[in-house]
Amino acid sequence: MRIAWFSNIDFQEGNAANSRLRALANGLKENGNQVFLFFLSSTIFNYNKINKKNKGFFDGIYFNYLSGSVLRSPYLIIRFLAYTKAVFCSSILLVKKRKHFDVIFLYSPRLLFFGHIYILAKLLRIPLILEKTELDESVPTKNILPKIISYADRLDAYIFKYVCSHLIVISEKLKDYYSQYLPASKITLIPIIVDFNRFKEVSNNSKSYTVGYLGSFGSKDGVYGIIKSFKNAIEYVPDLKLKLIGFNPHKREINLELRKNKLNGQVEKSGQITYEQVPQWLYKCDLLVMNRTNHSYSHFGFPTKLGEYLATGIPTICTRVGDIENYLEHNVNSYLIEPDNTEELKNAIINRYKNYDTFNSIGQKGRQVAQAQFDYRRYIPILQSVFEDAVKSKK
Repeated sequence: MRIAWFSNIDFQEGNAANSRLRALANGLKENGNQVFLFFLSSTIFNYNKINKKNKGFFDGIYFNYLSGSVLRSPYLIIRFLAYTKAVFCSSILLVKKRKHFDVIFLYSPRLLFFGHIYILAKLLRIPLILEKTELDESVPTKNILPKIISYADRLDAYIFKYVCSHLIVISEKLKDYYSQYLPASKITLIPIIVDFNRFKEVSNNSKSYTVGYLGSFGSKDGVYGIIKSFKNAIEYVPDLKLKLIGFNPHKREINLELRKNKLNGQVEKSGQITYEQVPQWLYKCDLLVMNRTNHSYSHFGFPTKLGEYLATGIPTICTRVGDIENYLEHNVNSYLIEPDNTEELKNAIINRYKNYDTFNSIGQKGRQVAQAQFDYRRYIPILQSVFEDAVKSKK
């Protein structure tokens, strides 16, 4: 089967979307499919030049930045022109290759950016599979452009039932939301996934006293709460260190928060890292924290970083949001806390170092959950079946 996969992500970098796309794309390739990755926008965070080629092969999979550039311009007009070029090129590509591709797969599509592909898939009679990993319109904003995008996003669900052969979702709440617009037979849940080839099992017998956070630094991620809880925990565990791992677009604000809390030598910021560097950074820690806030965005999504945390075997503290409690049990395979509760997070951090061996056992059981529930290979046959059924229904 030949799959044309369109998305707007930072390909080859260490973020969640990239990890999910690469695992599924490799799994589909291993299952005998041909996967073609097409990116409509340039890389957003390519300051360290991780992405150097506009097109080529990666892991044996063809990729192409249809805008002609991997580097995102800081100027809005240039970004608009680049995206217009990508829309034109993707349209020509689909028309010319309409008999070549068996399926079109869109990762986290938005109407304003992928609307032309919705239309072309329908006109060219190519089955269209969509994947939603979050509910974009649940993010509050006061800026004009994001507000326009948000309003357009609200139309997506209504349009899906006319253009979509099948919808993949990452959480039960997303499944419930889209079941208002699509029949249950057209919606499949694939939760967070992990490629275990990236993570080797390690022993956590030696204390590093290092708390780690990996991911983005948006308001939903509760990073300020992590900093505050870490600061308060130091009073009880003086040797504590904190690693903030990943690209931070709010560097100035985070630095101000660290200075306000008089945290300098105790905190290390990695900056942008590659996909390959994610395990290296996580293994520097002996405690990992996911502190999603009690926001609707948090409940509709399902953070990929949690799967990566668990895959390391390092004990993990995470907030009770979304689908977390469908898979994890407090004090058995993770340590669960209420969202937006810095006092509870502080106490959880302290408990880790008071009960080191107990938490090590929790970490190992968390790894077992990830192997049983989140190994990407478990979901490739499901995705393959979705594609095959969509192609059959076209005939």
